[in-house]
Amino acid sequence: ADLEKLGISRAKVRHHFGSMIKLMDAAKAANPKIFSAGELFTAEKHTELKAEIAKKQRFVVTTAVTGCKVHPGFWASLKKYCEIHDAKLLVITSSDPAAVAFHKRYVDPVLSSANIVFEKLALNSKLMIHPIKLSAKHIDPITGLGRIGQRDGSFIYASPKQRLKLVPTSNIEMPVALMTTGACTIADYSSDRYMSHRTAHIAEHDHVLGAIVVEVDDEKHFHFRQVQANHKGHFADLGKMYGADGAQEYRPEALVLGDLHDGETDPVSFGCFITNKDSLLNRCKPRKLFIHDGFNGLSVNHHEAKNIIKRAQRVNVTLESELAHYAKTLKMLAGLFEEVIIVKSNHDDFLDRYLLESAYVHDPVNFAKAAQLVTPYLQGANPVQVGVELEIGVLPNIRWLAYDEDYKIGCVECGAHGHKGANGTRGSLRAMENAYGNSMSGHVHAPEILRGAWSVGTCSYLNLDYNLGASSWLNSSGLIYPNSMRQLINVIDGKYCV
Repeated sequence: ADLEKLGISRAKVRHHFGSMIKLMDAAKAANPKIFSAGELFTAEKHTELKAEIAKKQRFVVTTAVTGCKVHPGFWASLKKYCEIHDAKLLVITSSDPAAVAFHKRYVDPVLSSANIVFEKLALNSKLMIHPIKLSAKHIDPITGLGRIGQRDGSFIYASPKQRLKLVPTSNIEMPVALMTTGACTIADYSSDRYMSHRTAHIAEHDHVLGAIVVEVDDEKHFHFRQVQANHKGHFADLGKMYGADGAQEYRPEALVLGDLHDGETDPVSFGCFITNKDSLLNRCKPRKLFIHDGFNGLSVNHHEAKNIIKRAQRVNVTLESELAHYAKTLKMLAGLFEEVIIVKSNHDDFLDRYLLESAYVHDPVNFAKAAQLVTPYLQGANPVQVGVELEIGVLPNIRWLAYDEDYKIGCVECGAHGHKGANGTRGSLRAMENAYGNSMSGHVHAPEILRGAWSVGTCSYLNLDYNLGASSWLNSSGLIYPNSMRQLINVIDGKYCV
């Protein structure tokens, strides 16, 4: 950059030295002391960093895009967070290949004293920071990387986008997590190249001021969660807002619970999120609760209608008992939150279909309860809601959403379960992104982040009858703050944090 300002072109450098690298080598040979003082990427520094990593339990990992200025407020907030929590702040770098200007190839000098990770760095035996070279403009930065996790385990890599994808490797082991961090630098993808204008516009749209908080439990277990910063550089984590001056309480607006599946709910994950003394609810005090797949519907499951073995095994699971148990659960939850919002989900449809197809006519066990629901259903009522309210009455702070009924927290759509796509097609996280932009959905039982579209995991047991084979399921729920900041909170080995 200094040479450019002096009018010395790259062509002139190449004429005299062959390349910039050879000029650098010649300068180092002539002035070794000057260069040794400012060199960021040396084997000695990497060895020192590994020694420091071994002493820490908490880490904050973010990305610096070369040629972009560090956001001063966010950088100050990250350093204050690390000071409060005795965490190590780590920076990975990413670059824009279309940035032809020479000065756009280097990190902001603000980071000259930062812990920059330029080689593989293991935080424990299952999680690695991987400095694989990715473009800052990659539309989906995990493309083609899933199979790497099969060998290297979970890894974090550099991108100004926040992305999370779980890769199934077993049905009993935790799936491999591939994740990107968001950036500590301000978006600047300007380029003189005409064909780069489109990708620059997309990259600026997807750019997130953010980071990943990692907490290492032991050599095999770790916790991770995302943070995003506002324009001042402040960010929320577990019910507190952090800035350069410290932390203050910041109550989440909502907890989006992983798919509940009442009757097959895992008590350990439910305890971590709701009922334990140190639960996420008691720690962060979210005002509202969103429930996905609350009604399980085993007694009216059309997938098992002709499976005599399964039906025999579930002989004590009746429609009446399921509705009564679900009603009891909802009554308890209604006493803990200002509002409980029930999102219309695919397991609710089990009961709709059961009534539509008059399956109860040939089902003496469930006939009486189904008969109570048919007339209200004919009149347009939600049969699950009717069944629950027959048990506990109408509770004023329980809201039952209908299909296609929006409910937003800030700019985040929370009213769609995720199983239905646009125009009657099958749902997916990509379909959620195209339809709603920022959203928090359920259905897939595996937490995922695809730019603005997020999905929670499940609160059910991780091994059920219908997920045979390798699984990416995880007990995971989401927090949404009033300013639309979000976090996915995962229960790993019976805990959601260290």
